[in-house]
Amino acid sequence: MTATSQELWSEHYFSVEDGTKLHWVEMGSGTPVILIHGAGGSAVGNWFVNGVAPALAATNRVIGIDMRGHGMSEAGPDGGRQKMSADVIEFMDEQKIDKAHIGGYSMGGFVTAGILATHPERFLSASFGGSGLTETEEWAASVPPDKDGPAPEEAEASAQFRNRPEVPGQEVGNNAAARPGPAGVTAGDRSEFLARQRALSASIDVANLDFPIIAINGEYDRPYAKTHRMWREARNFTNVVLPGKGHLSAIMRGFIPQQYIDAMVTFITSNNP
Repeated sequence: MTATSQELWSEHYFSVEDGTKLHWVEMGSGTPVILIHGAGGSAVGNWFVNGVAPALAATNRVIGIDMRGHGMSEAGPDGGRQKMSADVIEFMDEQKIDKAHIGGYSMGGFVTAGILATHPERFLSASFGGSGLTETEEWAASVPPDKDGPAPEEAEASAQFRNRPEVPGQEVGNNAAARPGPAGVTAGDRSEFLARQRALSASIDVANLDFPIIAINGEYDRPYAKTHRMWREARNFTNVVLPGKGHLSAIMRGFIPQQYIDAMVTFITSNNP
């Protein structure tokens, strides 16, 4: 699937309560799958041009939303990053979607966690890519050690990410610190994000979630640290570790392994109503 296949998905806009206009795309029909991209990225760049959405669209209605300040969406008022989870719920309400398969990559996993904390009743399933839930302090010492060092293809993926001219609205993201700009993540942003991530994870009652959860992470992207709590507490949890892959090489077009796409298709189709 390449950028020239854009005619296979349709482009739309909607406005949330504070007036911010957000861009979204969709393809396919059936039970909805809502996919949330990573920091500095976009719905199309994170999910559509790399083959994930087209594969899911064979059986489902696949929706990608550009978060505030990303892709083709407006940034909106200051502090909008903290409204991203609420934006997804507003979108579902506007579209009259009661429940959906909801998942995200990297920052999108954090947005997914925010929805888990506030609206778990809106999920058919939850998926985390390049992300997960932080383990509790009580169990932190029990997490198996993750593999150290960079993934074999990560330097090449990062170089292509930095040097490839991006089509507006098709940014890959998930390595936003590598390039400055409005979508870039500063050290202060990252510190604040990690603190919020710890607090948000602690607020989720994982043991009582009654729907399936999957995590897909690169072997070099701290997969155990990101998934140990879900493995320990979730009733129905699937953990996929992508051999040889890092944070960017796990999802970027030209680097994403077929295993990622196949895992998503198997998980979603197995849990369709």
